[in-house]
Amino acid sequence: MSGLPASAPVVIIGAGCIGTSIAYELGRRGVKGVVVVEKEPFAGAGSTSKAAGGIRAQFSTPLNVRLSMLSIARFKEFAGEMDTDPVYFPVGYLFLLADPESWATFQKQADMQRSLGLPTQTLTAAGAKALVPELNVEDLLGATFCLEDGLGNPHEVTQSYVAQARRLGAVLRFGEPATGLVMEGSRVTGVRTSCGTVSTPVVVNAAGPHAREVGSWAGVDVPVKPVRRHCFTTEPLPMAREDLPMIVDMKSGVYMHRESGGMLLGYANPEEPEGFDLSVNWDLLDRIVEPAVHRVPPLEEAEVSNGWAGLYETTPDHNSILGPPQAVEGLMLANGFSGHGFMHAPAVGQLIAEWIVDGKPSLDLSPLRLERFAGRAGAQGEANVI
Repeated sequence: MSGLPASAPVVIIGAGCIGTSIAYELGRRGVKGVVVVEKEPFAGAGSTSKAAGGIRAQFSTPLNVRLSMLSIARFKEFAGEMDTDPVYFPVGYLFLLADPESWATFQKQADMQRSLGLPTQTLTAAGAKALVPELNVEDLLGATFCLEDGLGNPHEVTQSYVAQARRLGAVLRFGEPATGLVMEGSRVTGVRTSCGTVSTPVVVNAAGPHAREVGSWAGVDVPVKPVRRHCFTTEPLPMAREDLPMIVDMKSGVYMHRESGGMLLGYANPEEPEGFDLSVNWDLLDRIVEPAVHRVPPLEEAEVSNGWAGLYETTPDHNSILGPPQAVEGLMLANGFSGHGFMHAPAVGQLIAEWIVDGKPSLDLSPLRLERFAGRAGAQGEANVI
């Protein structure tokens, strides 16, 4: 069995930012011997490695705002807690609004966010330009901005979780995919891997875009679809200041932030089909560059240096799926983050660990249970997906 433990109190399938955060938080609560199995050769090699690194609380639903605020509180303490370099840079998110409906919606959302304690500002177009002088704001009605939002380092966060989880007794197995679950009736009792079987009373599905396959091993339909998303980076540019906020142009769907002295440009192609294709569609670049240059004219002189594609694990309502499915005992779901996994990883790790150890999380996550897709009440759909 190549050193694979015969049993474990918890087995986590997936060693991205979500799985490793849960492993760490379980260790913090005294759960020793957690096993994490990962098909990739190192932690965070899947979707986490392709993440743009945004951290924000400007969501359309109160529950997602609360999840983000909990994560941000943990990110603020991360360097000291994990004995690492800073991983959170609160430069803010600037949402640019160009049509009356979106502007009215974001103003209402800002009111909701402020009611929860988030210091979201509403700005005029001139106010947005004062914040980022390079912007073309001639067609904007306004903007929202929150300095609690910002950027993070997905690789450093994940590797810190790995190091600290190991220190607390977790066993992480890389290049060792899970291949199935051991079932006794409707209860999960173990995980089969390429190197053997681990008996366990609790299995956490943190398999990212592969969550549906893992759920199917227990006869549970986890409605997560993998959808390709693209990022492109430019050569260094003068405008890529350290305090430059994340800029999200809601008119075009293009977002951008500083990256290695240049700019990262991202875009969610609404016509992208479901699938696991990770090849880069360079034809998409033309659809990004034109609106990006319109919004930020200095980008016209930029040279694209790199491009990559990663997978969003999307759900029908763009909300995550958290908690145990009612039909199966011993299975815990942490899936379907729809592009928000990295930014919610600290909160999800804490809350799932609380659910396993204490029997319930400290934040009410019942609207995010799987059963909402069977017609039961759930959270309102998340509108702010980029």
